[in-house]
Amino acid sequence: SLTYFCSISCLVSANHYNLPVTTYAAPTVPKIQRWHPYDFSFKSALAPSNPFAVSFNAEATGPGGEHLMLPGFFDGDDTWKIRFSPTVEGKWSFVTRSDITDLDGKRMELLCTPNKTRNVHGGLLIDQVHSRHFVYEDGTRYFMMGYECDWLWALDSLSDRNYALDKFLSKLAANGFNNIIMNSYAHDTAWRVGNTDPDDYGPPPFYAWEGTNEVPNHSRFNLKYWKHYDKVIESLNRHGITAHIMIKVYNKMVNWPRKGSPEDDLFFRWMIARYAAYPNVHWDLSKEANNEPDVMYKTDRLRFIRANDPYHRLVTVHDDRATYDKGVYAQLADYRSDQQHSDWSVSMAEHRMQKEWPIVNVEFGYEHGPGGIKDVTYNVSTQPKELCRRAWEICMAGGYTAYYYTYTAWDVVRPADTPPGYAYFRRLRSFFDTIPYWRMIPTNDLVDRGQCLADPGKTYVVLLSESQPLSLNIRDTRESLKAEWLQPFTGARISAGHIGPGKIKLDPPKAWGDGPIVLHVY
Repeated sequence: SLTYFCSISCLVSANHYNLPVTTYAAPTVPKIQRWHPYDFSFKSALAPSNPFAVSFNAEATGPGGEHLMLPGFFDGDDTWKIRFSPTVEGKWSFVTRSDITDLDGKRMELLCTPNKTRNVHGGLLIDQVHSRHFVYEDGTRYFMMGYECDWLWALDSLSDRNYALDKFLSKLAANGFNNIIMNSYAHDTAWRVGNTDPDDYGPPPFYAWEGTNEVPNHSRFNLKYWKHYDKVIESLNRHGITAHIMIKVYNKMVNWPRKGSPEDDLFFRWMIARYAAYPNVHWDLSKEANNEPDVMYKTDRLRFIRANDPYHRLVTVHDDRATYDKGVYAQLADYRSDQQHSDWSVSMAEHRMQKEWPIVNVEFGYEHGPGGIKDVTYNVSTQPKELCRRAWEICMAGGYTAYYYTYTAWDVVRPADTPPGYAYFRRLRSFFDTIPYWRMIPTNDLVDRGQCLADPGKTYVVLLSESQPLSLNIRDTRESLKAEWLQPFTGARISAGHIGPGKIKLDPPKAWGDGPIVLHVY
């Protein structure tokens, strides 16, 4: 049975997938599905001067010798929590450790049952066989298609309901976006300073710490902010979208804790204790990490994440090309994140030569607003089809992408907008979901123009930025293969018959004009 020894009371609360919190009046062993976050909550009779500084964690022991050290956190109302996501089916036992007497040595149990939730597949991993690609814990393939929304957590922050947030995430998921790049906190932007209209969330309604950005108290957290952030991560999880959390950001006017200070450690530990249990979370040291010149500090923070995250969620670093190129992050990060605004396939090829890991171009253009090419934020804008063409070029070079829309990427968030690029990116994702992309490699020597991604002898994809005749060398097979032309923006297909083996010349359909065209041979 589940036994508690808290001096006042001890609550066990279910807090997964936005379900109502359940308080058990009598000791019971909760049954929780695999990979579903769950909160064990404890009340204390003591009143420490700073409850956020209390040392509180739990040692978890599971089936097959599983052993996790789980960091805990203070959540207000004299309550501390251990947020746990069971990784293995079967019985788990826990014992708490704390420098507060009536939080120490408390014992709990949990029974992990099979996962039955369609959008939950466990944590995101690097494929051990095809190490340039991702896979979920349950083996489900994951073709990352990112979406930058730095201020996502600002939606519905003044409401008890997540109506706008859930509607927005449903729309993104329906259009193939499965990874949201977001900040833990961001304050404001230089392109539009202050709250200029109701959709401008810089500065946001709530600050992440007590105090203000000008006079912060980095030793204490604003629980109203973080409890809403919980709801955002839960909603992402429910929609089957991973949360690429940039723990810091260097160009959004945030007054961060002093580097390497106890408050800095407290913040990183807080993020891990509160969010590592969500299987859809992975970490990014900082947006614009290149703006931090102290490489030792950056590597120390990566080691801190590694040492304190019991689930070993994936870790990356946003846009720090020089440090990546020197190999500094090769053993500390799990995949590479860069922003490249030109030479998309060339830079991807260069990065692939340095290390065999996934590479994501997290920023390569911004789709303009509904007012046209001059409807911009940072004085840069991209036509929707051109933005998608660049995404195709990156994917054909063996990388992954992240989409930007000028009115959701930063502090102005207009979730009701449906820019044309959504449909173009949906068709890109739909196509790659139909091919064995994880077995395919860039092999441009097989064509006389354009880009070729191939699993030679089985599957070939050729991207032509302009519709022109091409020559394709189909090798490693004695059989002919089925061929189709694909219009990447509409999804229309036209048969090209059966072709190969050997060098084959093909003429694209003239009816589709001069724009980009894709050849799929399989």
